[in-house]
Amino acid sequence: MATAVVLALVVAFPASAGAVVAAPKRPNIIFFLVDDMSADLLSYMDTVGGLADGGTTFTDYYVSDSLCCPSRASMFTGEFPHNTGVRTNQGYDRGGYRAFAKHEGRTYAGSLHQAGYRTGYLGKYINEYPAGPGYRVPAGWDEWHVSAGGGYNEFTYQLTRYIKEKGERSLDPSGGRYLVNELGRRAVGFIERSREYNPGEPFFLQVSSFSPHNRVDFEPGDKEPRFPPARRDRPKDRFPAGEFPHGDCGGPDCDGIDVARLPAFNEDTRDKPSWVRREPLGAKRVQQLREDFRDRIRMVQSVDDMVGRVLSTLTDEEKRNTYVVFASDNGFHLGQHRLVRGKSTAYDHDVRVPLLVKRPATGRQGRVVTNAIAQNVDLFATFLDMAGIDAATRDGRDGRSLLPLIQGQKVAGWRDAALIEHVRPNSGTPGRPDPDADRLKKGNAQPPSYNAVRTAGELYVEYEGDPKPEYYNTVTDPHQQSNEPGNARTATLSKVLDGLTGCGKPGAADCWTAAHLR
Repeated sequence: MATAVVLALVVAFPASAGAVVAAPKRPNIIFFLVDDMSADLLSYMDTVGGLADGGTTFTDYYVSDSLCCPSRASMFTGEFPHNTGVRTNQGYDRGGYRAFAKHEGRTYAGSLHQAGYRTGYLGKYINEYPAGPGYRVPAGWDEWHVSAGGGYNEFTYQLTRYIKEKGERSLDPSGGRYLVNELGRRAVGFIERSREYNPGEPFFLQVSSFSPHNRVDFEPGDKEPRFPPARRDRPKDRFPAGEFPHGDCGGPDCDGIDVARLPAFNEDTRDKPSWVRREPLGAKRVQQLREDFRDRIRMVQSVDDMVGRVLSTLTDEEKRNTYVVFASDNGFHLGQHRLVRGKSTAYDHDVRVPLLVKRPATGRQGRVVTNAIAQNVDLFATFLDMAGIDAATRDGRDGRSLLPLIQGQKVAGWRDAALIEHVRPNSGTPGRPDPDADRLKKGNAQPPSYNAVRTAGELYVEYEGDPKPEYYNTVTDPHQQSNEPGNARTATLSKVLDGLTGCGKPGAADCWTAAHLR
């Protein structure tokens, strides 16, 4: 059974009939990737939200694993975690840079560089990447401005500086500059140098902020907040409780800025698997989460400003020939289902994240909204397709190019199901601190290892060690509040999940085929 892909196009302006159109230049590509941004923050980001004008919004974009390192590995390679082998954030536990390093020659950077693109990477890369003295620049990057774990607190970090054409390689202290702002400054410099060193040729720029991830060194009682905004965004009257992103929302279902009004916040969890079930959140905890939510909103103001600063650097000609992509590596929860802080679950607030793509400012300029099921494994093929790299090269991985959907085309035979998989990190083995270990502290939750399938109207999860699955009809229960483990659909979805969890392995179906319901 094929799922219908709905495309809505608003205010389109096609090229004039009979017009002579010159062969287009290969487009520039700018990719903004943020860390731990849940979809509920998007309405507070005017510049990023504005990418929908003349762009495409993916309403059903899912990550392969709601954990930083496995998700980023999928993005870079176009493969699911069970095929990359990157399962956690740390090298001693089947993850981190130790597990990812073997893939560095297989990322989209190498293909784009070989195709003549000038490439630059800024910000957060892969967990445990050694960004200290003697750092190694992965293949395919002409500029490399990367920070390791120090970037999480935004103020005390070191940032590499590698500019191939200048023979420049250094490791720079933060100087107290807010990291998001520094990334914006360096991104502008990259664009200016691309004009100088590679005139007339395209560039690929990826800017990956740590924001709005929490500080990894936070302890209760710290003067600095758990989620550290820029100084200018810290006044208490900046997004006070009760303020809505665009004035009065005009209805009873508005979420506003109070985290306690988000769907599924503090909901009764008696129907949930045992690892979720817990007592209601107390008033003190709820107030802490309110403060966290406001600080996360304040954090993304700098991201929004940074996106605006970078895009304002483009000339009119460049705007007519540049794709701008915005996404998050995973989502985040703050009190939904009584889960305090974290991610890693299969619920939508953790795995269903923003993906907006602004098209070059020529031809069709309306808003496209698509409910096609997209995943981070599709970004590899999408970037290569934007660059005009042949299908044989880009479609040999687990994902497929989103470019036809971005351009507003109807696509027959699109996938019906997204695969979400997660391996519970081994927290008992000594190693470097896991930046996501906050979720393991009292009141937080880390699910068992699981595999899940998400369709247009259902979520089905199988947990290791639990004979009962988790099932939600997401049409009638969009926020996953009423678990139905005995639903008759579970038998069918279990078979679909079996095909997906082994897809791409020798003797198994490829992952694209496995993502179609039969």
